[in-house]
Amino acid sequence: VPAGTVVDKDITSPVNFDFYLNSHQGIQGTNKPAKYTVLVDENKLPADMLYTTTYHLCHVYARCTRSVSIPAPVYYARLATERAREHLCKFTFDSSDGGNSTASGGSGGIGPAMEEILREISPHEQTKNKMYWG
Repeated sequence: VPAGTVVDKDITSPVNFDFYLNSHQGIQGTNKPAKYTVLVDENKLPADMLYTTTYHLCHVYARCTRSVSIPAPVYYARLATERAREHLCKFTFDSSDGGNSTASGGSGGIGPAMEEILREISPHEQTKNKMYWG
């Protein structure tokens, strides 16, 4: 399937706005198109503009010289959450209280204040506007 191929009928939902986009070339064997489901479209974008924007966002991932299967902001969000998880690894989170999660330090007891957690996951001032995970 050539890169840039969009399928938006026949195999998609008749009630939801969803589509398949094959944004990258298959290097070895076959490639797998990504499925996209539009949950909210506040800008009322035409479908073709949404397809094109999504396709172009698959070409701006800094870690790869080729196009990737899903848009770069999705990869960056995953990297940012992994980095936040690394910053929070010293805290334990207990959700056994019915969904009201509390954080505690390694020694148990009452957890640190939310300010301490935010301080741990906030980037340093020098890296605030940079993609330090990229």
